[in-house]
Amino acid sequence: MKQLLWIFLAIFFGLYICQSVADPDLWWHITVGRWIIAHGEVPHVDLWNMFSNGELWRAYSWSVEILFAWVERLWQGRGLMLLQVVFACAVSISLFAAFSRMARDYFVGALLGAYTAVACYNHFTLRPQSLVWILFAGCLASADTVVDRGVAPRRLLPLLILGCLWGNIHLTAILGLGAVFLWTLQDPSHRFVPKRAFAASAAFFIGTLVTPYFGGEWLTFLSKGGHPLQYNSISEFQPATILQYSTVFVVLIGAILIAAFQAERAAPPASRLVLGAGMTLAGLTAVKFLPFASIALGALCAAWWRQSGHVPQPRGGDHLAEGVRQLKKGFGSLEQGTLVAFGVLLVGMLAAQSAALYRRPAVNTELIPKSAVDFIEEKGLGFPVLNEFSAGGYLMYRFSDPITGEPRHKVPIDGRTNVNSPEIWELYRASFVGKSNWEGYIEKVQPQTIVWRHGSTMSTLLDLSPEWCRVFASGDGDDSSVVFIKREEFEKRSGQLPSPDCT
Repeated sequence: MKQLLWIFLAIFFGLYICQSVADPDLWWHITVGRWIIAHGEVPHVDLWNMFSNGELWRAYSWSVEILFAWVERLWQGRGLMLLQVVFACAVSISLFAAFSRMARDYFVGALLGAYTAVACYNHFTLRPQSLVWILFAGCLASADTVVDRGVAPRRLLPLLILGCLWGNIHLTAILGLGAVFLWTLQDPSHRFVPKRAFAASAAFFIGTLVTPYFGGEWLTFLSKGGHPLQYNSISEFQPATILQYSTVFVVLIGAILIAAFQAERAAPPASRLVLGAGMTLAGLTAVKFLPFASIALGALCAAWWRQSGHVPQPRGGDHLAEGVRQLKKGFGSLEQGTLVAFGVLLVGMLAAQSAALYRRPAVNTELIPKSAVDFIEEKGLGFPVLNEFSAGGYLMYRFSDPITGEPRHKVPIDGRTNVNSPEIWELYRASFVGKSNWEGYIEKVQPQTIVWRHGSTMSTLLDLSPEWCRVFASGDGDDSSVVFIKREEFEKRSGQLPSPDCT
C-alpha cells in the first residue's frame, strides 16, 4: 500500500505541474520533426530562416522532434496535451525515484521529489528540455551509485546510456558531464578520487558522441555557449529575482541545506558544493537553469540524509532531521485502513486533477499568433512577413508544408537562438524596444506584412507610421496579435480591409 501511495503521489505532482500546451518553441520542433520523418535523415543546414538559409545547423533535438511531429500528425492538439501529461508524470516519478535511491529512503525521496517537481512548475512545458531534467536526476543518482559501490562496467553503463539520450535530446549535455564529474570527484569522507571521476565522466561523454552528427553537437555548443548572456532579453534567459516562484524554492532549499550542515557541523565534499553553488548561480543568472539548481540541491539533501540525517544525533540542534524522523515514524505507524483511506483520497485528487486538465483547452492559443496567421492566409496578404522572435517558431510551423516540413515561406527570425545571426538579432532588438533605428529590422527584411504584439513599442510606432496600416487585431490585450500591411497595398484593396489608423 505504501508503494502504491508513493506512485500515486508522484503522478499527482506530475499532473499538478501540467497545464495547456503553451510553449512557442514547440511549433518549430514539430516542423523539424516533420522534415526528418519525410526525408528519413536529419538536416545539416538551415532551411527555414530567411537569413541563415543554407548555413550549417544541427537538429540536436531530432529524436524528440520526431515524437512531437508524429503525435501532432495523428492526434493534433489533444495528442500533444496527452504527451505533455506523460512528460510531466515522467519528470515527477524520476525525481521521486532518483532522490529515494540517493537517500536510501523512499519517504524522504518522496518529500524531495515533490518539492523539486513543484519547483519546476513555472518552467515545465512540452519541450526537449523537460526531458533533460529526468536525465540530470538520473546522472546524479547513477554517479552516486558509482561513488557508493565503485567503478565497474555495469555501473558505468547507465551513464553511457544517459549520455547517449542527452546527446540526442538537447544541447546542454555539458550540465550532465559536469554533474557526473563533480559528484564522483570526492568521497563523502572528502577524499579525492580523480580516476573514478574521469572514468564516470568519460562514460557519459562517449555516450554523447553516439548521435547522427557523431557528437557534432559539442561543436554547436562551443560556438553558441554564450547565448544565455547574448539573449538575456528573452524571458528564459533573464536573471532570476526573489519575487519569482522558482527562485523562492531554490533559496529555501539552499537555506535548509545550510541549516542541516550547520547542525551536523560538517560540510559535504567540496566538489559537490561546487556543483550545487554552480547550478544555483546559473539559475540566478538565467531562469532557464533554476530547475537544474533545485534538482542539484535536492540531490545534496538526499546525500546528507543517507549519511547522517536518518541516524539520531547525540548532540542537539538538528531539529530539521528530527522533524523528518518523527514525520516518517508517524507515517510508518499508520494502520492499513488509514493507508487505504489516504490511497482513496489520492485517487480522488488524481481524478479531479485529470478532469481539470481535460476541461482546459489542449493548446493555449493566446501565446501564439494563430488568429493573425489565419487572417493573413484567408486574405492572401503578401510575403515576406515580419515577426517577433517568440512568434517565429509558430510562423515556421504555419508557413511550412504540413507533411514534409518544407518551407513555403521563410521567416526572418525564429526561436532557434543558434540560427539567428547577431546582426539580425540586434536589428530586431532595436525595433522591439523602440530605439532610434527601429526601422532597421523592417528595412533589412523588406516585408509586405507585419505580425506583432498589440501592447509592444513596435506596434505603437507602426500605428503612428504613415507607411503602415493596421488591418487586424486578435483582441485588446497587450499580448494579442496585430497585423499591418503597407499603405499602398491597403489602398489597392479599396476598402476590402478595415483599418482604424488608415481609413
